[in-house]
Formats: sequence, C-alpha cells, structure tokens
Amino acid sequence: MFYLKRALEEFGEIKVGVVGAGIMGTSLVAQLEILDNFIPAVLSSNRLESVYTVFEKAKIGKDKIFETNSIDEAKEAMNKGYYIATTNNEIAATITDCVVDCTGNTEAGTKISLCAIENGVHIVTLNVEMDATVGCYLKVLADRNGVVYTGTAGDEPGAILELFEFAKTVGFEVLVLGKGKNNDLDYYATPDNLREQAMEKGINPKMLTSFVDGTNTMTELNVVCNATGFLPDIRGCHGFNSTTKTLVEDIKLKSDGGKLNNYNIVDFVRGIAPGVFAIVKSKSEIIDFEMSYLKMGEGPNFVIYRPYHLTSIETPISIIKAVVLKESSIASIGAPVAETVAVAKKDLRAGDKIDGIGGHTVYGLLERGLIQRENNLLPIGLLTGNVTMKRNVKKDELLTYDDVILDPNLKIVETREEQDNYFKLT
Repeated sequence: MFYLKRALEEFGEIKVGVVGAGIMGTSLVAQLEILDNFIPAVLSSNRLESVYTVFEKAKIGKDKIFETNSIDEAKEAMNKGYYIATTNNEIAATITDCVVDCTGNTEAGTKISLCAIENGVHIVTLNVEMDATVGCYLKVLADRNGVVYTGTAGDEPGAILELFEFAKTVGFEVLVLGKGKNNDLDYYATPDNLREQAMEKGINPKMLTSFVDGTNTMTELNVVCNATGFLPDIRGCHGFNSTTKTLVEDIKLKSDGGKLNNYNIVDFVRGIAPGVFAIVKSKSEIIDFEMSYLKMGEGPNFVIYRPYHLTSIETPISIIKAVVLKESSIASIGAPVAETVAVAKKDLRAGDKIDGIGGHTVYGLLERGLIQRENNLLPIGLLTGNVTMKRNVKKDELLTYDDVILDPNLKIVETREEQDNYFKLT
C-alpha cells in the first residue's frame, strides 16, 4: 500500500516550478505547500502581482519570497530556502526537479518544455493545447535527454488513460474512450459573449470560450488519441447525448443500430459530465456473466465510468511518477495519429488577424492525422502570436497552411516543423 508515498519518502524532497497563476497554478501551489516532501519552489507568471497573490493564498509569507528574473540569483536564493517569484519562465524550467506548465498558452508551453528538456528538468503539462500540437516531438526530445515529459493525472486525458490501462490490464477489449462535456456546445462562442459568465467563474474569457466552442474537448481527446492510437470516428466526433445508464446503448456500431462506423475511437458525451468513460468488451462468457452479476450491464459491451477528474489536485501523483519513478502518466506513443484542426468561426478575409484558441475567429475540430496531412489542414495550436489571413475563407471552412501567414518568430511553429520532418523520416 501507498507505493507512491513510500517511494517519495525514500527519494526525499522534490522542488517544483509552477508556471501560470490561474486556477490550476494557484491550487497546485497551495497543495504542494501542505504536502510532505514537496516544495513549490518557483512560481512564474506574466504579472508579479499574481505571483504574490498565489503565495499569499498558499500562506507563504513575503519574508520567505525572493523576487528575481536572474537564474543564478534564483538558484542561490532557492538553495537558502526562499521561494522564487518571477516573470522569467526559464527559472522554473531550469533550477527545479520538475516544472508544471499551467499556462494553457501553446507558445509559452513549448518554450517551457524545450528549456526543461535542455536543463534535465522533468515536465508535467496541463497544457493540452500545446501537447496536442507538438507533444509527440517533445516526447522524442525528452526521451533523448533522459527527461520525463508527461500530461497530468486528474486532467481528463490522464483520467481516461487510467481507465484504458486498467481495462487492458484485466483483459478487456477497449472499444470507445471518452469524456463528458460540462458546457453547451457553441462553435461560434466568443469571449465577448461569455465575458460575464467567465468573470462569475473566475476564469479568463478566452479559456471559457475554448471550453464552450469545443476546442478544449477536441485537444483533450487529441492527446488521448496520440497516447493510445485511437481515432475520431468522424471529424469533430459525434458528441452524443446520453447518461451513464444508456451509454452502451447510445454508443454502438451502425450495424447494431447505432452511429459508429468503427470502434477504437474517442468521443464526448453531454449528460455525464464531469466524468470519463471506457466502453469495453470481454473475451469470455464467464466474465460476461460476472459483469452482469456485478450489475455492470447485460453485455456484450459494458461501460466503465469514473464520475470525477480532479485536474491539478492529482498532479502531485504525476510529479512523483516523473521525478521518482521516471514514468509518465500520459504521453504520446509515436507519431501523431490525430490533429485538432482550425475552422473559421466567421467569414475571414485576406489581411484579417487571427486570435487563435478561445478567440473570435476560429474553433477546433478533431481529425485523423492522415486526413490532416493529405489536405494540408492547419493545427489550431499554431494560431498564436501574429497570424494573418493570406486569402478569404468562409465561415465553417477548414483552414489550411496556405490560407494563413504564421508568425515565423514563434518556437511552436519551428518545433511543429521539426515534428513534421522527424515523423516523415521515421
């Protein structure tokens, strides 16, 4: 019992760098501060005021905080027992044992990960948008350098993978993997429309927009695809309306009266949030009988449902696994098999600026990687920084690389090109 806890005790203290002072970063710093053998040694954010607010909420006094953007000064102060407050993300990714990316920003996340890999710092990312775009290649680079690159336990992709591994380990055939969707789906949602609701929830309007317009769900399922080899059944997934009691009946093959063309797919469901699920099938009539006896349904397909995911609250598990055991909670298993591609929210004209994920101009849909490559479709995670339309695109039309001028100065654009070339050659 308590294998991870004992492993941590034997290892000793883990110094963690946290980047991002939003809900996830705030919660994580407070949690690490009260846990044994963890120190939230570095907190970085765009605004120092936010850093101090987080430390204050975590009951870390100002007399224990050292403010600097110098890596050398930060390292010296940390070794003296100070907590580091900074706007320099490289500090969190250079002088700690593990950096946790809570930014949700694809460019910032790419830079954080590359810096950590270069400096031998393990990476736990809550940044699914970045992970879906360049995570496959970051995993390759991390492996080369003896660094663990991983998504987090508790976020929906990590929670789904736990069900997947459990089901495979005990001998089930896994047919469908998925998650509940908390919000109504509105592809055309904008930060302006959702600003008041976002303020009530205490989150950034762009973040809420990415939830409501479905992009966040697509990137989460994208990460699951790349970690399992599963695919979307159709572009954007079906988006079922169901309950935990009717999932098996609602999600089945067309040949059985359902909507699915294939199994080994991912999808999302309105009506079961905030849980995650796996639809499985046994390979034995004896197991079918026991599943029925255990009130798991009549078969032949059964649903295994987890009614919660605790996001950053479960992140310490991934930190222990990465630093102590050198294991990932969820990471790609090779080349990307799926992509979250950009779609126009409105008619776009040549010269228009594109504001990216959670904005006014584009939303994301999950697509098979092969189709993305064949049609030169544009991953939505690359639409950050200074992006301009090169030609007119109509509302609901898929964007291609030929439709836009990407920001050539961004690290994620460079890293994505390296990813494409690497997997093209392997």
